[in-house]
Amino acid sequence: MKTRAGFGHGDVLIIPATTPLPPTAKRVERSILAHGETGHAHVLVADGLACEVYEASDGVLWLLVGADGKGITHEEHGRRQITYDAAAAYPGLFTVGRQQEYDHFAEEARPVRD
Repeated sequence: MKTRAGFGHGDVLIIPATTPLPPTAKRVERSILAHGETGHAHVLVADGLACEVYEASDGVLWLLVGADGKGITHEEHGRRQITYDAAAAYPGLFTVGRQQEYDHFAEEARPVRD
C-alpha cells in the first residue's frame, strides 16, 4: 500500500528520503530488508531492476531505487513495486523503517509485528 509517508508493506515502511544519504553509509549486498515473527521476510525481488542497499552507522537501511522501481515481496503481503516521484527532493532514495502502532490503554507506541 502506498501512503503519504511512503510504502507500507506489512510492518515495514519505506519512506522517501528528506536528507541525502549519510556519508558514513556503506553499500551492502542484502536482499532481505526485515524478518517477521512468523519466519517470513520482506525481500527485494531479483527482477533485474536497479536497487542499491546501504547501511548507515546507526543501523538504518537506505535504498537507492532505479527509475523503473523495484519489487518487494513477503509471503503474507504479496508483491509491491517501490516507485518514486522524479520531482522528489532525493529521487529514488528511501529509508527503511518499521511501522508503529499506538496502544492507548498502555499509552505506548510499539513496532507493528508481522
